[in-house]
Amino acid sequence: MKLGGVRDGTAYGTRGLDVGTWDPDEGFLTLGALPNPASGGERLRFDAMNRRLPKRLLRPITGLYTTANVWPLGDDHLLATVSRWLFRSADGGRSWDLVRELAASSGPMGVLPTALCDHHGTVYLAEYPLGDDPARVLASDDRGRTWSTFVERSDVRHFHGLFADPYSDHLWATTGDTDDESAIGMLSEDGFAPVGRGSQRWRAVGLAFTSEAIFWGKDSSYTERAEVLRLPRERLDDPDPELETLATTACPIYYAATLDRPDENWLVVSTTSTGRIDSTAPEGLERNTCDGVARVLAASSASEYEKWYELYATERRDAVGEHVDMVPTSNGYLFLASDPEHGLLINPYNTTDDNGAVLTVPPATFDEADFDTYTDAPVEAST
Repeated sequence: MKLGGVRDGTAYGTRGLDVGTWDPDEGFLTLGALPNPASGGERLRFDAMNRRLPKRLLRPITGLYTTANVWPLGDDHLLATVSRWLFRSADGGRSWDLVRELAASSGPMGVLPTALCDHHGTVYLAEYPLGDDPARVLASDDRGRTWSTFVERSDVRHFHGLFADPYSDHLWATTGDTDDESAIGMLSEDGFAPVGRGSQRWRAVGLAFTSEAIFWGKDSSYTERAEVLRLPRERLDDPDPELETLATTACPIYYAATLDRPDENWLVVSTTSTGRIDSTAPEGLERNTCDGVARVLAASSASEYEKWYELYATERRDAVGEHVDMVPTSNGYLFLASDPEHGLLINPYNTTDDNGAVLTVPPATFDEADFDTYTDAPVEAST
């Protein structure tokens, strides 16, 4: 199972083209299946790429790759993507309609899991082109039935994620991938307004929020270390806001979440085990500094985010593609979600341990902070 969105205590996920909910006692419970919208040879390729049996056959070669996302909107409305197709369900996931074709150069997963945001009744979706298509954010005012372009940019490769700030009315976005294309900022009717940009420190996938600051991890596999960064809110209007480094780790950081507890906030980030050299790395930095271990790291506001714990760690699965340049291979992911009832949900994907499972860290566990301390030991860069 690949974890999707969580709403009102219910976690949603996908298995191949099946969409369902996750229950801590019963596991994955199928609701329905996403249809094949293609025709001709593309229809055959769609089945070969996305159905569970072909993916299992390809697993020793490419690793377990993910192709589908699902997000609950409430009132039995869900949205899902597979490759360049966007689907909508109005009956709780039992049936699905194709509502939009995304950028032609969209990757196998279509968009990133962080690409959708429901903000003040409007649903926003960030396309994820890998070619020459412009970077677009789409908007829908009718629960995903119809879509229009909200923002379009040609100075960034694509948008990574969209996030509603719970402490303001702002809609945030992250972009990548080169230094010039990496930015974090706000979306509005006037477009995308970066708060900061111009280096890999501003290259992020997920954002997390507290009343005092915005947090993210650096999404870069070729810099010496991936930083966990904090931007205090009082610096948002600075022309070149100074960032604070809270911790560093070996692999790029994709996902972030917060968990509120009495008198403190917990910040949680997960690293992604990448096996290939980043194609956007500048000349002279064509390397991968990731140590092969995906980790979930957490720190509390009670320690001013200075004391870090390792909640979970696992390695990426080995595959033929790891050793043959022309064969694609998948990353080792740790998808995250937080929920007041379940606490923290961790979903290892393409990993040696707990692959496809959903692990929970109950809220009360954070009160005890019974975790292993994370030692930030530098690692040598690998080429």
